[in-house]
Amino acid sequence: MTTLKIVHSIFKFLPFILFTTTVNATAPCNFDSKDSVIYEGTLESIRLIEKDVSPYVEDTRKCTMSIEARVKGKWYPSSASYVFGPDMSQMDACGLAENRAKVKVMRELIPETLKSEKNLKCDLTNVRKSCKVIYMNVVMTDFGNQRVKMETCEK
Repeated sequence: MTTLKIVHSIFKFLPFILFTTTVNATAPCNFDSKDSVIYEGTLESIRLIEKDVSPYVEDTRKCTMSIEARVKGKWYPSSASYVFGPDMSQMDACGLAENRAKVKVMRELIPETLKSEKNLKCDLTNVRKSCKVIYMNVVMTDFGNQRVKMETCEK
């Protein structure tokens, strides 16, 4: 293969190579948020009323848990369900359904405090990128000898 053919084949693919390079634009500031819910009471006791696992859609099953939770000496009913696939055990799925039922009772009866922390972290220094300029002498079909300028920069 002659040098002319090699250079010509390089220039067939060069525009595609240049168009596929990505530019990483970084924002000078990052926003960080931490939220938490704190319940100001406890569930004194839980008793299981009913547990039902049944087929759901295609290869999934549904675990429904009915419980009663005691808060300040009084029992309150609650139920929740969790849909799970073949990659999760029935025991784990029913545990998640039970937790959902507990949270329902807690949200209805126990006061809650919402704590939120928001931070804005900024980097005000701009790092200067190092770039190189490369000139190539090439022979292009229909254009003859050409001088091509390419610029490459560090990420």
